[in-house]
Amino acid sequence: KNFGAYGMPKATTFFLMRQLALELGDAGIRVNGVNADRIKSGLLDDDFIAQRAKARGVSEDQYMAGNLLKKEVRADHVADAFVALALSERTTGHVMTVDGGNIEAALR
Repeated sequence: KNFGAYGMPKATTFFLMRQLALELGDAGIRVNGVNADRIKSGLLDDDFIAQRAKARGVSEDQYMAGNLLKKEVRADHVADAFVALALSERTTGHVMTVDGGNIEAALR
């Protein structure tokens, strides 16, 4: 809820990625994407994390680990996904999700 303005461009980006995979596959060019959630960054800074945690009635650590694995996902985990896709010579048109199993995030 209330993530339409965020989710629409994200969905458009993944559609474009799949379309490019279709168009460029014959040339041997692979196109993939990585979908991450709750990664500390300039967009998701300490103040934003504190606000979201407070709104949910949980600690900041609990908010950041709010996924099925109950573990915080860091930027290096996302980087690992990019490396895995780069090394996978037979993968194209794929979105790898790195969110610890955040079912709610999959809807946006």
